[in-house]
Amino acid sequence: VQRWVVYVSEQFDSQTFNRGWNFNTALAIASAQTTASADIKSEMGMDFDCAVIQDIDYLPEKGVDYGDCEVPMQLSAEIDRYNWKTPYLTSAGGIVGMSLRHWRKINGFGNNYFGWGGEDDELHHRLRLNGLLYGDCYPYCSKNDGNVGKPGQSIKRPKKGFGRFSGKFMHSANHTKRITDSRAYSRNLEQLKEIGSGGNRWKTDGLNSLAFSIVDSQEDAADEEKYGITYRHIKVRRGKKPFHVRDVPMAIPPGFCKSTVPDGWILKKLGDGPIPWDLEGLRQRAAAFVGAECPGASKANFLLVDRRQQVAKIFDKSMERMLVVYLRSLGSAMEDALIVADPRPGPEILKAFQDTHAFRDPPTFYCVCTSKLKKGGPKYSVHQGDHCSGGGWDAVPGGLWRGYANPKPGTKAVTWCDNEKHWTQVLVKGTSCPETWSGLKWIVGGTFYVKEGTSFCAGTRKVDSEEMSFSRLLAKKSCSGDGFTHELNFDPVAEPEPVASLGICIGQDASRQKSRISMQDDCDSGEFTHVARFAARRAKFALQSDRLFCVPNAAGDVIRAEGRCTGTEGFDFALPVDHEHPVSEIHPDLAKELRLCVGFREGKDKPSIGVDQQCDSLQRLSVDFQAPSLLDVAASMPSAHAKTAPLFTIVEEEVTCFGFLCPNVLK
Repeated sequence: VQRWVVYVSEQFDSQTFNRGWNFNTALAIASAQTTASADIKSEMGMDFDCAVIQDIDYLPEKGVDYGDCEVPMQLSAEIDRYNWKTPYLTSAGGIVGMSLRHWRKINGFGNNYFGWGGEDDELHHRLRLNGLLYGDCYPYCSKNDGNVGKPGQSIKRPKKGFGRFSGKFMHSANHTKRITDSRAYSRNLEQLKEIGSGGNRWKTDGLNSLAFSIVDSQEDAADEEKYGITYRHIKVRRGKKPFHVRDVPMAIPPGFCKSTVPDGWILKKLGDGPIPWDLEGLRQRAAAFVGAECPGASKANFLLVDRRQQVAKIFDKSMERMLVVYLRSLGSAMEDALIVADPRPGPEILKAFQDTHAFRDPPTFYCVCTSKLKKGGPKYSVHQGDHCSGGGWDAVPGGLWRGYANPKPGTKAVTWCDNEKHWTQVLVKGTSCPETWSGLKWIVGGTFYVKEGTSFCAGTRKVDSEEMSFSRLLAKKSCSGDGFTHELNFDPVAEPEPVASLGICIGQDASRQKSRISMQDDCDSGEFTHVARFAARRAKFALQSDRLFCVPNAAGDVIRAEGRCTGTEGFDFALPVDHEHPVSEIHPDLAKELRLCVGFREGKDKPSIGVDQQCDSLQRLSVDFQAPSLLDVAASMPSAHAKTAPLFTIVEEEVTCFGFLCPNVLK
């Protein structure tokens, strides 16, 4: 082989990891499959013999031939962690190479295997259904096995000694903690069952149904001359809708650089040129926006605002990856995002928000689930999240509680310890697990911090059987009985108090007569289509100059002005009246103001919501106002001198999730 191009395909969204789809996108770009994306041009294509999917946690040893793909080939035939075999005979995972002709014949991978597991087993079936299994019983042939040399049993593998892959330094314990999605895994199993029984979905789910956009593409040719290797890092996003990071708005406050520079707010899009993926890149872009000497930019921090729920996080040097996570979590670069530069140190910014009831470090949900055993009753498992995985795991009645992932005053630690041999758990007080217990090895699965109390209990059973020795957790005062010894009790932590800011969305049905108004960013569901979004304050935190409104708790939502609210409304909110701020420069696309009104359409006897130009055709308006603009949101940022409730809230989360904001935490 004279030349290799290594594509690193990065899934640029907040969905769970999709291994097969990632490979398909890279293959589509390499082969110039223009039907898959409007961003693919014919000149991107290249002639190649083999396309190989390479997992990053296995490295080849001497003798592996990546150019061997005359027939579909599982190059990783001997893996250290599987005793120098594959996990099982029908495995088609790991490092697999094929010609473009064969990849197209099987239609690539399935595009809808989210999370971990299933896509490689489906690959086996895609090969089987297309007559492309050229392997026999190796490496699981027994002595005098009659299946030796009979193709059609498995994917072809290199002869012994030429398919060795080592991952001894890169297994799960060395990875960033793998985040699983149990519901996605259940859907994966359903897809696998369909193709295993001879289904035809594979014909329409794969390379020929790809639809994505290229967010960013970078090339590194440093090794091309010496080794014949070029690296291409691509960021790809599912769907045909373009996603341009250059459209993300960024606001620079007055005095950001020094006392009078700039002399007013700057509100611009990130713009063309290299995308700033890290803190230093964002600081440089902010300094360039000012266009003058800007010492304040060198130490600046940033507020990354998700306008869908009007919550933000502080982006500083302690979380270098946060900007990438934020950008890939956005639905729309221009509509959902706002980056606000701030020259203050992070702790000073945080205190300003804490002092104005605009900070939250919420607890998250935990639940306990059970799975049936052949004898001895069910086993129990604690999960971070608000639901069990399905696939044999069922919720314990009442087994859902809130807890913190880090210590807080007045809380105590409870840790679940995992045994990977039998997939059982033991619960203990404190934050450490016994290295061995009941003859088994245990590792820390997770820790939650809760209150003293007797709402929940944990008990442990230790018997001669390894598989039957574990803990149970119940929504009861005592866990004694059935061979279990009661160990501990706890109470959940309280639901957090509401914060000062709100994000409100408006949806309309096809007739525009019926509307949905919500604080949950769910106005694009059912019969409704999302038409508008704006920031507000909770009425409890209204300024004296704010206007008050309410939304009745009824079908066909409308907005009522202060004085027309009965006190039983679904929710109320406040909006600032003052929209005047000093401005140095503002991009025209970001200067738009949203008009909202309530009135009657001609011939109708029920009021309806109007958005922007719709208000011109409504009669007898009872409500008519300008929603806070993008600049209003940025300028509401509290300072040492202006301690009024802002239009967005700082959130600090303790748990790990796929997106910028974790759904279980925000509920």
